[in-house]
Amino acid sequence: MRSNVFTVVVMMLVCIIASQGLASVKFDGCTWYLSEDPSFLKLNEDNQLVWIPKLSCQLTVKFPAMDLSKVGDVADVIYMFKADGAKTGVPGTDPTLLSGTGDLRIGLFDSNGKGHIDKDGTGYRSDTWIGYLGYCARVCPCLPVIIEREHSDAIPGKFMKRTKANSPDVGPSLVQKAGPYGKSRDLSGFGLKLGQWTKMILRIERTAPNTLVFSVTINGTRYLYIDDETNMQPKKIDAMAMYFPNPNNYTSFTFAGCHFTCRSSDPEEPGRTFVCNNKRGAPDPIK
Repeated sequence: MRSNVFTVVVMMLVCIIASQGLASVKFDGCTWYLSEDPSFLKLNEDNQLVWIPKLSCQLTVKFPAMDLSKVGDVADVIYMFKADGAKTGVPGTDPTLLSGTGDLRIGLFDSNGKGHIDKDGTGYRSDTWIGYLGYCARVCPCLPVIIEREHSDAIPGKFMKRTKANSPDVGPSLVQKAGPYGKSRDLSGFGLKLGQWTKMILRIERTAPNTLVFSVTINGTRYLYIDDETNMQPKKIDAMAMYFPNPNNYTSFTFAGCHFTCRSSDPEEPGRTFVCNNKRGAPDPIK
């Protein structure tokens, strides 16, 4: 009897370990990890990556390194993107109404020799991420373009630079908290309709020896963050994280048609471009 019980227990443990090992998702040639329940990340029948966002959940992926050490170097992460959900008419749950400090917190990072996570369920803090360099964009894809902040808990978005990456207190957080970040600039909404496909372009370009330009383009609207302070600048990009902080009524985020190792095949520039110079307030349009 004891032998049978032992055999059952061993088989259960093997199944659990195996399921954990298979939980991560292979997409775009990379392995994607979820901080919490891995069943909320999957491939659909069209081999598109579908993330069912739950509060305080983070998606993390390691990319092939994209160099940023020389003038003219560009690190691009490009996807077709769709946000599904429903309007509720209530701030705090409606993705089209202003509340919180960004529906998606997206970061591009230089792992800086610190390694990468290799499993699901790590949570949104890890000592592996202490020392990661890079930038975070807090975005609300479905808010109107050029909507402005109302107060500290109603901000349509912001750019931030990871200036306190080496802190043992805040360094383990990649995009969940503002603690590892210093200099920030407001950005605004993108006017994306729920259920509408659009191109999402995350780009960092070295435009001068001391200058990196981080931009986010969604729904033909682009916001720029200009970093001309060499301290804590990334030298490459080889990791990305996305964090869902707000209880807004999104049912899924879907990614498809991606090519992170080359520039966009679309020669047209976004119709609306804004530079984020203001710590508080609407970005300035580029004519």
